[in-house]
Amino acid sequence: MTRPLLSRRQFFCAATAATALGAANYSKADPVILEPKPSFEQFSFACDGRTAKIYSSAITEQINILQISDSHLYLEDDRDREFQEFSARMAKAYNHTKRFSDGKDTNPTEMFAEIAQNVKRQDYDALALTGDIVSFPSQLAVEFVKEKLESTETPYYYTCGNHDWHYEGLPGTEKELRDDWIEKRLKPLYPDGVDPLAYSRVVKGVNLLFIDDSTNEILPKQLDFLKKELAKELPTLVFLHIPLFAPERDLDYAIGHPDFNAEHDRYWESERRPRWSAEGHTSVTYEFRDAIINAPNTLGVFAGHVHGTSLDLINGTPSNVVRAAYDGSTLRIELRPFPKRPTPRDRVMNNVNAK
Repeated sequence: MTRPLLSRRQFFCAATAATALGAANYSKADPVILEPKPSFEQFSFACDGRTAKIYSSAITEQINILQISDSHLYLEDDRDREFQEFSARMAKAYNHTKRFSDGKDTNPTEMFAEIAQNVKRQDYDALALTGDIVSFPSQLAVEFVKEKLESTETPYYYTCGNHDWHYEGLPGTEKELRDDWIEKRLKPLYPDGVDPLAYSRVVKGVNLLFIDDSTNEILPKQLDFLKKELAKELPTLVFLHIPLFAPERDLDYAIGHPDFNAEHDRYWESERRPRWSAEGHTSVTYEFRDAIINAPNTLGVFAGHVHGTSLDLINGTPSNVVRAAYDGSTLRIELRPFPKRPTPRDRVMNNVNAK
């Protein structure tokens, strides 16, 4: 039997009821749904640019995740001499930056090392790396990233950005080049045995999805993966590189953008890559975006690519973009149980105990 799609509020209430009743009494085929009073909220999202806090009745214990995106490391050595004609532009793109906290001169290498060092002093359950960690797939840059991440002694999960695998001007389609350079260079950054294009990890009961949208398109197998993961009905965070389209956002928010097509592709020549399709997005990409924002258990979407911060609420789903890490910026994501209001009985008992 196909179960009805729950509203976001119903999902959070069902999750709360499941916790209260115990797993043995909770049937996924026939969920317990408690309709809250209008004054009782089961979900809250707040973001100040450096920290995003998600409160939900579907969360049972606090979870802390650090999102790192767009560090654009440009390191290379003689091992990649044959590719330097393809890396020349990006090797000069972000090699001098300003530290976000004090405006002092710095560079992506220094900032990535500082971020890794700071992780050691924090209480993170996971690191989420959402692409463009390197400006091109050089051996030296990938080795540097791997070394620094391992030094944190914190589980880390990575998905590609459009630059990680891109040597500008190298022949091949974007899908071919992505697959090729993931296998040749980027594979050490992924957990063992996963599909780099779409994989998940459950951390303290929350499903973290890492889906590669770095070609601006979604493959059918990625859509299938998303649907299967959302059907598990766990509270879910989705990590991408390129953000979902939201009204009034430009084409940096490309996934599901109605103007994504060859006519509006401004950078294909400077980036020396194939031009976007004249027909625009496939139906799969539109369906992918819709599936994320319509799922009642999607607590948030986290992306990079834009290099600045933004927050959109799309059909009730928070879609957050983190500032580029080449200036030391990161996003701390805190998931917390939704605060419970005291009942009249609680207030009476508190008064009795106070006497």
